[in-house]
Amino acid sequence: MKKKGFFITFEGIDGSGKSTQIRKLAKFLEDNGFDIIMTREPGGSVGGEEIRNLLLQGAVDRWSAETEILLL
Repeated sequence: MKKKGFFITFEGIDGSGKSTQIRKLAKFLEDNGFDIIMTREPGGSVGGEEIRNLLLQGAVDRWSAETEILLL
């Protein structure tokens, strides 16, 4: 019988501690024998990290809202 996985997301405003809590949960799960994959949006892959850097670096108003949402 194949085991089912879980998909857990963390939501919150910037600086609310999501990354800290994700790392703590990941360590707990790994310590208890679970295989985990951590990712982020955008990000989690080489191309995703490049897009993330585009979104986080540079002038805030360099793209239209439509362009930014397409990058997400």
